[in-house]
Amino acid sequence: MDFGIKDKVAVVSGGSKGMGRSTCEDLAREGCKVIVVARGQEAVDDTVAGIRAAGSEAIGIYADMATQEGILMVQAEARKAFGDPDIVVGNVYGPTHGRWADTKDEDFHAAYEQIVMSQVYLLRAFTPAMIKKKWGRIVLINSIASKEPHKELPLVTANVTRVAALSLNKSVSDEIAKHGITINTIGTGGFATDRYTEQMKRMTEENGMVYDEREAERRTEVPVGRLGRPEEMAAVISFLCSDRASYVTGQFICVDGGSVKALY
Repeated sequence: MDFGIKDKVAVVSGGSKGMGRSTCEDLAREGCKVIVVARGQEAVDDTVAGIRAAGSEAIGIYADMATQEGILMVQAEARKAFGDPDIVVGNVYGPTHGRWADTKDEDFHAAYEQIVMSQVYLLRAFTPAMIKKKWGRIVLINSIASKEPHKELPLVTANVTRVAALSLNKSVSDEIAKHGITINTIGTGGFATDRYTEQMKRMTEENGMVYDEREAERRTEVPVGRLGRPEEMAAVISFLCSDRASYVTGQFICVDGGSVKALY
């Protein structure tokens, strides 16, 4: 299937590992010029090398796109390398874990800056050029916790701020849809990545559980009976970034194997 995005410039933050790396590789196979962004140099370089070895164009930028400084640096470097980005996939790390009783006011302020304001900065940086081009695709990675807070992980600051980010994206998408720009948000469920494993091991230890036993039980709670694979997430993101998805905007799309029980 031709997604109609050959030679489009795509920025992917958190693009060096897991779902982010798979997304970079998938967009590269569709003919995009890919900017791989993450904080770790070794993993970024490895991802870029793999994309180039497969015959596609890519550069790496070591930056933190949870910050305004990092976003502006990526914007400047992308312009120098390939031009203003046509596609932006925003995938930043989540706030510090903590239960209500353990969090302080400053924890909520920090989470708001990291999750909500980072997306404000991203949208302000990249949408003006998309408006001029009359074409753009933005996909923001969120969590199914925006619909149904996690029953075990202590993520109160993330639960609150991710809902705010979702509202931001819907509001902005409505305003700029007339310019040929779509903004969609992905709600991620459990995926077989190193980050997921680290989170779950920490959670089970804190709750006095055996990781292997709880993880086996958890997988039975997912209707499809397993964790997602990074390439499955990448396929959804690539479609949303495609020319074929021009009528899909302002949506919150759960990619979770059916985990969320809510109807809306």
